[in-house]
Formats: sequence, C-alpha cells, structure tokens
Amino acid sequence: MSDRRDSEKEKLSTLSDVAKFNYALKQFQTLIGKTVAQKREERLGMYIKDEDEIDYDKFYETVQTLFGPEVKDQDVKTFFRKISNNPDGRIEWCEIFGYFIVEGDALAAQLDEENMVFLVSRRQQITKAGVKRRDVIKCIAKVPQLDFTVTASQKGMLTIFNSQMRVLTSTNIADSSWVTGCDYLTQLKRVVAVTERTVVIWDYKSQGSCQDNCFIIKPMEHCLLCVCTVNLGDQLAKDDILMGDDGGHVNLFTVTSDDFGLKQSKAKKKSQLQVLDSRKFKNIKRKLHDDWVVKVKFISALNCFGSCSLDSVHSFVLDDLKRLEDSLPVREFSVPRGVNAFTYCGKANIIVTGGDDKVLRLWHPNINTKPVGKLLGHLFSVMEIVTNEKDQHIISLSTAKVFRVWDIQTLSLLQVFHDSQGKAGEMQIYAMIFDNNHGTLITGSSVIDIYPLTRMIQDTKQVPQTHERNINVLAYNRAFHQVLTICAESIVKVWELESGHQIYQIEDAHGPNIELTCAAIDKNGFHLATGACDGTLKIWDFGSGQEIKVLPVANDSNDEQWLLQLVYLKASESRHVILALEHSGKIKIVQSNEGEAHLTVTWELPETVSLILQENPVMSLWLKPNARKTNGFFPDAQLLSDTGPKRNDETQNLPLGEEMKCFDVLKVEGYSLIATGNAHGAIILWDFESATVRYLDKTYQAGQNAIAQVSGVNAVLFLFRSAFSSRSLSLSSSTTSSFVSDMTATQGVEGSHLSLNKEDVNNGESSATVEREETTNEKDVQSSDTKKSASGFSRNIAGHICSPILASAHENGCVYLWTIEGDLLREVLPFTKHPAIPLTALCTDISAKMLSAATKEGHIMRWNTGSFLEDPQDENKQIKQQLYWRAHSTKVVSLFYEEEKNLVVTASVDGSVRLWHAPNGHYVGYFGQRRVFELSESSDLILPCDVNEFPVIIKEDSKYMEKKQKFEYPLILDRKKWKSLTKSSLLSKKPRPFEVDQDFKFFKALASPKVNRQPLESFKSGNKEAGVVFGSIPIYRVLSITSHKPLHQLRSKEKQDSVDTIFKRIKHHTLYEPSRLSKRRSAKNSQVPAANLVQSFVPSISFQGVKP
Repeated sequence: MSDRRDSEKEKLSTLSDVAKFNYALKQFQTLIGKTVAQKREERLGMYIKDEDEIDYDKFYETVQTLFGPEVKDQDVKTFFRKISNNPDGRIEWCEIFGYFIVEGDALAAQLDEENMVFLVSRRQQITKAGVKRRDVIKCIAKVPQLDFTVTASQKGMLTIFNSQMRVLTSTNIADSSWVTGCDYLTQLKRVVAVTERTVVIWDYKSQGSCQDNCFIIKPMEHCLLCVCTVNLGDQLAKDDILMGDDGGHVNLFTVTSDDFGLKQSKAKKKSQLQVLDSRKFKNIKRKLHDDWVVKVKFISALNCFGSCSLDSVHSFVLDDLKRLEDSLPVREFSVPRGVNAFTYCGKANIIVTGGDDKVLRLWHPNINTKPVGKLLGHLFSVMEIVTNEKDQHIISLSTAKVFRVWDIQTLSLLQVFHDSQGKAGEMQIYAMIFDNNHGTLITGSSVIDIYPLTRMIQDTKQVPQTHERNINVLAYNRAFHQVLTICAESIVKVWELESGHQIYQIEDAHGPNIELTCAAIDKNGFHLATGACDGTLKIWDFGSGQEIKVLPVANDSNDEQWLLQLVYLKASESRHVILALEHSGKIKIVQSNEGEAHLTVTWELPETVSLILQENPVMSLWLKPNARKTNGFFPDAQLLSDTGPKRNDETQNLPLGEEMKCFDVLKVEGYSLIATGNAHGAIILWDFESATVRYLDKTYQAGQNAIAQVSGVNAVLFLFRSAFSSRSLSLSSSTTSSFVSDMTATQGVEGSHLSLNKEDVNNGESSATVEREETTNEKDVQSSDTKKSASGFSRNIAGHICSPILASAHENGCVYLWTIEGDLLREVLPFTKHPAIPLTALCTDISAKMLSAATKEGHIMRWNTGSFLEDPQDENKQIKQQLYWRAHSTKVVSLFYEEEKNLVVTASVDGSVRLWHAPNGHYVGYFGQRRVFELSESSDLILPCDVNEFPVIIKEDSKYMEKKQKFEYPLILDRKKWKSLTKSSLLSKKPRPFEVDQDFKFFKALASPKVNRQPLESFKSGNKEAGVVFGSIPIYRVLSITSHKPLHQLRSKEKQDSVDTIFKRIKHHTLYEPSRLSKRRSAKNSQVPAANLVQSFVPSISFQGVKP
C-alpha cells in the first residue's frame, strides 16, 4: 500500500497543476468506488476483511496524499460518514472541499435578519450628548486601554463616554474656529483636538472650567483637517501627534508634560485662555500631497503612518515616520480621483482604500503598483472605512448613508443597510468607528448611532434553547466530534460540535409517550444505544439514525425497570454488549450476537441489600463462568456470607435501601471494577480481580462514635492514569448524572474474552482465576507486575502507574476521593461565593489531569488533579481548584470536556446545551442558535441572558483559598539589629524617593515581639458574693516595667552601650535631662499605681528585679 502511495506522489510531481488536479480527481473517484463497494458488501454481510480494507484512517491518509493539506479534516469526516451511511446516495466530488449544492432560496436566507452581521432593528441612538444646538459630531476616537470613547463636535464640544456610552465628562472650547478632529494622548492622559488654526490640549481629569484645564497652541501655518496620536509605547511623558492640513503637509508635532506643568500666573484673569506659542514646540512637517490631507493614521503593526488625499497622483502615502524628517522618496499609491478613507486589517495584512471613484481597493502594504483586489457595489463616494478584526469584516460608508459589510477573506458582500433617518441631504454622517471591545458600530452625525453585531444580541438577549423540554441526555461522539442531546419529549438531536449545526433528529424513538432516559455511544462512534422509562433498549446506526436491534419490553414491566444509565462495552457488526442500570438498582448486561434478532439480558449483578443487612464492610465473591452467555467482560458473581469483619453497633447508621442513582465502570489490564452510588450515601465497589465487594461510607470512615450524616451520591467517576496517559472513553449519560466512563482499547478487540475456571470454596475463602485468550492478531499486553501495598496503591516501575481513584459527588456539595480498598483520601469542598450546593455530575479529561463538577444551581467547578494522582498518599499534593462559573440558572444534568478544542459542554433542565471555554469559563454559544460557533479563544466576555455572574479564576493567593499567616504583628524595634546597622540618615534629613532603601534602616530593624507566654499572676482583693464588686476584679502583678527611649538618643555611639548603662543613666539623671513634656507625661503616669499592661506585652527594654 505504501509503494502505491509513493508511486502516486512521483506521478503528481511530474505533471502540471491542472494535470495534477485531474489525475488526483480520477484517483479519488477510484477510491470512492472501492469504498462504496466495500460498504455495500458490509451491509449485505458478504465482506471479508483483508489487507486492502479501507477504514477512515486509510481513507483520510489517501485523500491527504492526493489533495494535500487544503482539504479540511471536518470535510473528510463528513464525506466518509456520508458514504458509510448511504452508499447508494448521490455523491459530488466537490463535497470533499466543503462545497455543497444548496437547495432552496439562498437569497431569502441571506436577507433573514438573524443571519445579518449587524442587527439594525436593535440600533441605539444618543440624541442629547456630545453636541450643541445645530451641531454635528465631527470626529470619534476609541481608547481601547481605558474603554473610553472620545467625541468632538464641530462647534467645540469635547465629550468622553464610558463603556456603557454614558457621559463621564465634557467641556466646551471657546474658539471661533470649527473643530476638525480629535484623539487621545496615551502618555500625557489628555485629549487633543484640532481646529482650523489651533491645537487644543484638554486635561479632562482636572476640576474647574474650560479655561483652567485647556491649553490652546497657536498659531498654525495651515488649516488643520485631521489629527492622530502616534503610539510607540517607549516614550515617557511625551506624545507625538500627526496632523494633516489643507496644504498637503503631514505634521509631526511633539508635546511633553513639561509644556503643561506650569499654569499661568495668578495675576491673570481666570477667563483668559491658557495660550501657548506653537513656535516653542517641536514641529516637523513635509509636503506629501498636492491636495488636502483628509485622513492621517499611525499603524502600530506596521510601524508606519498613512495619509490620504484627493490628489489622483499622490493619493495615499504609507511610510516610516523618519521620512517626514528627510527628503527621501516615500511609498505612494495612486488612485483615480483620490482617497477619502483607508483602514488596515492586521490578520489579513491588507490596506483598504476608498474614494470618489466608489471602488474599494485592497493593497498589500509593500506593493503599491497594483491592488490585490477590488470591491464593487457602492453607487456614491466612499467616505469612511473601518475594520472588524475578529470577524475579518470591512464596513464601508458612502455619502448616501449606505453601509456595506464585506468579508475580507472571500471578498464577498455580507450585508447592506441604509440609515434612513432625516431627509435626503440631511443628517450627514461625518465619523464612524468600530468598537472591537463590545462589537458595535458607532457613527456620528447630529446624533450618535450604535449598531450592535447580531451575534452579540443573540448571546446576550435571546434565551438559549436547544430543546423545548428538559434535557435528559447529553453524550459526545469523540470519533466524529458530534453531540447527542435528548429531551423529556423523547426528541433525539445530533449536532456538529465545531459549527453547532443540527445534522438530524428522531422523534418518538421508542414509541409515542415513552420518555427516553439514557443513552450511550460506542468508542468507534458508529452505534448508539438508548434506554427508556419502560425498560426498553434500542441500538441505532449513529450516522443514519436507523434502528438496528431492540430489547423487547418484559411482560411484568413496571417503574422499577426504568433505565437510568447505559455504558457501551463493545460494539461491532456482529456483537453488542451494553451495561445498564435500572431504577430498582439492578445492574445487568444486555447483549446481542450475530444472527440474533433481538437483544437479551445475559448477566446481572447480585443484589447488595443482603450485604448491608449483614453489616460487613468487605465481602468475598464467588466468581464462576457465565451461565447464560459469555459476555467477555464480567463473570457471574455470588456473595459469600459470614466473611470479613463485621461492624459493631452500627446498624442504626446503615442506610436500608437501594435506590441506586449512578455507577461507573473501569475495565483495564489489572483492574475490573464497578462502582455504584445510591440516594442514601452508600457506595458499593465491586472488584472482580480480587473477588471482593466493599461498602464505602464516610460515616464508617470517621469512626464508630461519629454521627451519621447521610448525603446522597449523585455521581461516581473513576480517575485513572495509564502508563501512557491515554484512555479511550465510553460515553454514558442518565437522568440524574451523565459523565464519561473509562474503557480501554482492550475491550474492543475482536476475539478477546474472559474464560474462568471453576472455583472451590474452602473455609469461607474464595479465589478466582481469570485467563485471557488472545488471537494472533492482537498485540501482547504488558503483564500486570504491579505490587499492591497495604494502602491499596500499585505502581509499575516502568510505566509509573497508580491505582485508580474513585471520585463521588454528594448532596452536601462535597467531592470524596476513595481508594479501591475503601479508604477515604480527600474531602474536597468547592470554593464558591454561595453555601454548599448539591453536586449533580462529574467529568474528567483523557489523562485525568482535571476534574469538573456541576451543581444543582447551575455552577461549574474545575480542579487540577494532575499532581495529586502522581502520589495520592502524599498529603502535600493537594487538589487545587482553578475556576468556577455560573453556566445555567437551573440544575445541570450533564457535562463533558473536549480536549482538542478545550471546551466544556453543559446541559441543564432549562432545555439548553451550552459551550464554554475551559481555561476561563467564557461563553461560546448554545446548540440551536443561528450563527456558527466561534471556537477560537476570544477576549470578549459575554454572558447568557439568564446568567449575571462572571467567571472567577481562583489563584493560590486568592481570598477564597486558605492562607497561612506569615508574619507576626505588631512589629517592634529590635535594638540589637539597630545597633548592627550603619548610622541612618533618617534622623537628620528626609530621604529622597530613590534613597528609601538605603535610609530606612529603622524598618529593617523591626522584629516580631518576644511575648512572654507565661500567664500573669493575679489575685482578688474582695469577695463578689459579699457585694464587693470592684474588689473582685482581678489585679495583675507585673514583674517588670517597660520604658521606651526616644530615637534621637541613638545618635551617639556612647548612648547605645548596653541596657544596664541606659538604666543607670535614667536612674541618676546624669546624662539626660528630660524635657517639660516628658516631665508632664511621667508625672501623669506616676498617678496610676498599675503599670501599662500593653507595654508589658511589648517589652523592648526590661529591667528585671528593680522596683519602680
């Protein structure tokens, strides 16, 4: 097969492009013919497997060899699935490239308001902000760093709006000239505006009138028409301003903080404007155009400036700022009738220009001879162009107030809408920007209009709805990246994860008025099993939705046979093995072999009621070969009585009842486990390798004297990491909890099964011997040479394998982690802003590095379990919570994690299935929405309309995590440290800001107080019972008196000899004469017989054995 591919590559390399494509197309048609013939034979049961069998991997590899990486993976999957499901259907070769024949009216779909880019019907209008009477908005500038919007009106009104488009502050420039442009100075934190002859600098943060916080720079040589700020990022307290004038010049004007630091003298009147001479500023200008410079911008991504003019020869200039200082030639673009506006798209690296010739031209920044594309459609002159970077859209505006939205990648027209307010010729639009932070288009005329993106309205205003009724089932087909959802009305829907499009749906899958309660998908993705409330079970072809086999309803059917959960153990053309949980607590295997028309029950797990009543925490099992039919996974088991230690006096704490709610299965080399949880908090762990069954209960773990606090189990999940950190997953879901069940690839190998020898029971002990038979086609499985320690952990020296950990989610809001020997390892309580909320579902990733849980009130939590699973015995390796957010307003019934796209999908009883970015909890969308999913990471933080809580990322030093106190306080002066330090200049002068570290020796000499931990001796002088109230108050005897010395005594070295010397100096009053203020303080203290208790606990100097 490999030689054939090599020969095909050699033939393709020797042909021309057209001949290559024709040859590849012929080979592709041959591949399709072979695949279709194989699928037809498989359906008839006549196909015999050989080396030339075409599966998906071989099909994908051949297509990549023929057409290269231009073919998308999703298109190949869709094409192969179409052939597999319907070999006789019509197939077009163009479908492999993602092109399909569209049926229906495509124009009607395009005109549908839900499919439009901007939702014009949701336009917002600000009528009385930013303009005077008979005034218009002349310029709008966006400040992304502060999320501000700055507007300038023609008559001199400057206004700053916040992110909600509410006015923060405004001012009025008392200048007779009209304002022509504005921008924001990022370094000086001021607003710059230009009029016909002046430059205005507005300090919007200062208080006072316009005359106090505005600077007028004049005169300017030419009439200024536009302005832009140069954002270089490496400048401090300095901003460069680009300005265009009516003489064709581009000016580089520099302003610094020193220019505006000193205000005018107080002798001047406040009514006089602060006028600065323009000749004192650095101004570099160069004539680049022969007509007016109507727009000037600085493009940070290219580190270039751009200017446009109505000149047909020097229409557009794009070059470095250094070209303004010299006379070297600049990069010029010539456009007939000039350029009125231009914009730059960073992702596509394209510059778009538009002018009076009504044509939008696309230019590469380094090619000025010929445009790389043209966009035609405008009937009037183009006056404004802006870019939507995220969606790769270009929005252009003509003088007739007609907006056109273009896709810059396909050069196609997406939407056309018209601003119909006002009469013809009135309400002209002078300015337009696109707010990438909020997804809105803002225009300025006599009013401010805000047009929101349709996807923003859909995400924030519309109620997410996937089904009309509660979601019962959520399952994920990892092989084909498709999502299965089932609601309470028994409507089955299949969705594409990447796009959100619905593939098909099935109504009344088990018959009218029969509710579907659970489902499971096999690991290969070709088969689906569904269970209903009447106990019926059906197997479907997942791709086509065709029914294959069914488990008939039992004659004595009742509510106890209600199926709660399914796990697909094996699926093939000839054999299906499914593990099912009934409402009664019974776990059984439903099986069907080749040639059998119906599914049958071939295995049942023994009842555990007797186990609980016999008060045995551990019981042995008697394993024997399957009596009905060999299933290849679990042998028949029977409980052995009177084995294992009995619990003493704990019968009252034991939950008497089954009401099983969930289970999970782990079948890997060396482990064969089934864990079940019920509504009373009991967890039953079946270990078929050691032939034991265990009862796990937190009350029993706490000890015999513990008070029973029954907390129901809503979900159980095995956390297991193999030697290669890989697991193939079998998906399962139920009404109460749906999660990923772990199954390895060994269980899907044809011909592998378990054969059991007969067991002998001697002295109450049982033993089981399991032999695995493998066919010649199977690979050798590593021998289970793991050694189990007393605590239940096993390690493989080569693969470093830890034994599985069982996680259980409870009604009390906690997650418990157990060993398979029944020991409780951790009790994890989520950190949230709310009290403990019952948990409803659990899920993990393939390598078990993270654990996610859902709550009854719609919250999602995520923990990092990677380090914990490396050594669960190590108490230092904790489970760290990383994130929690509110996904729904009601109960979450199921969730799963998708590793490739890094997404979390949640389903709730509110009828919606939603997607979230796993790292930060940001909302992506919901299945059933009109727009296609944007799965790329986005900085936009949007929330569904029924959720008002933002995601919380929990860090290790977060206020939600426990923090240990690192320092004791209050700190006191340690005189030994002070003595060891050099002489400080703190006492002589105040240090400068850069000298703080060198001068603040006092703070370096601070230390924790050495508090005397001995309790003070106390006595009472009176009897409280005799009525001596105050005499009965304890009196404390203090052995030492603490006194503090003034800091200025430390200036001389002689005054710092020792504690005894200082005491002598104080006692004899020889070296120091206290001031009057000190005498008053000492006299005041002498009137109080008791010592200051606070000083006694902070002893900086103590005098032992000396009476005061």
